[in-house]
Amino acid sequence: MSDDLGTTLVVILGVIAVVGVVLVVGTVYLLRRYRMPIQGVAAAITSLVYVVSPVDAVPEFPLGPVGLVDDVAVILGALFYLRRLVDSRRAVPRGGEPRMLDARPRGRGIGRR
Repeated sequence: MSDDLGTTLVVILGVIAVVGVVLVVGTVYLLRRYRMPIQGVAAAITSLVYVVSPVDAVPEFPLGPVGLVDDVAVILGALFYLRRLVDSRRAVPRGGEPRMLDARPRGRGIGRR
C-alpha cells in the first residue's frame, strides 16, 4: 500500500512540476516578446510565487481540492491582466505612437486636388 501512495505522490509532484515549467516558460515568452512593463513582470512573478509557495489564503491540506480555488483565481487574474497588457502592447508599434483611427477622409475629396 505504501508503494501505491509513493507512486501517486511522485505522479502528482511530476504534474505540478510540469505545470510550473509551462507557466514559467509561457510567462518568459510573453515578457520578452511583448516587452512587458514592470507591472506585468511583477504580476507574473508574484502570481507564480504565490502558487508555488506553501502559504495560501485557502490551504490545500485540510480542505482538499477546495483549497486550490485561490491558486486558480490568482492564475486567472494574472492571465487576464497580462492579456490586457499584451493587447495594449499590440496596439502600439515598436517605435511609434498608438494606432488610432483617423477621422479625416483620405484621397481626393470635395475641394481637394
